[in-house]
Amino acid sequence: MIPAILVAVIPALALPWLLLPLRHPLLFAVAPTLPLAFAYARAIAAGRPKFAAFLALAWAAALSVSTVAAAAVSPDDAMRTIWHAGPYRDEMLYWIATGSGAEGHIERFLPRVLIEYAVVLAVSAVTVGAGALLLGALLLGYMNGYVGWVVAHADPQAPPLVAAFLAWPPWSMARVASFVLAGTAGAAWGYSRLYDRRGRKPSAGPILTASLVFLLVDILLKWRMAPLWRGFLRALLGASAGIEAGGSG
Repeated sequence: MIPAILVAVIPALALPWLLLPLRHPLLFAVAPTLPLAFAYARAIAAGRPKFAAFLALAWAAALSVSTVAAAAVSPDDAMRTIWHAGPYRDEMLYWIATGSGAEGHIERFLPRVLIEYAVVLAVSAVTVGAGALLLGALLLGYMNGYVGWVVAHADPQAPPLVAAFLAWPPWSMARVASFVLAGTAGAAWGYSRLYDRRGRKPSAGPILTASLVFLLVDILLKWRMAPLWRGFLRALLGASAGIEAGGSG
């Protein structure tokens, strides 16, 4: 039997390169997620939520590396293929160029973060995590598409890894961890109460607590560091930072 980690990670590494040229947003989101959803649900059903969370985190890392690399090679395809990638890229560039937008203002970004967090919990509880994984694939997709675009348009003197890490700020990494753990807590809680006829009710409390810690780290880092990070990105992109913001995209 193929180990669950390989079932989750190998498609996440390989499929973005194959799917990006097809320009089919739904296929791009669903195909790398289905193998993980199968392995993830089996882990939840077996009462192994920590292993399920590990699978999802490994998948998210593999999918991000692969999608960013593929998008950096073909940024135009990424903007057309990945759901919401173009609008998100435009939103970010507008913020980088002008300082306006939700990214640097807690009163604007916090409600969206909290709503998304609640949706992940609820959807995961009902679908044993599968629905939340698809939602995560959509959110990861447009973030990774934007990061790949930044790598492709960054100052040529900047190493691609530096460009990628600047475009993927630390609060976004904390949010991925938070949402993965929240989804796992929701899946474990929902499965034990809605689908498990054996009546097992494993505690999801520790995983949910860890998720809330990462969510707090995400919010605090973004609130305090976004203005500084904007300066890094503006220097990294130079004239490219104003392409979409200036309406000449």
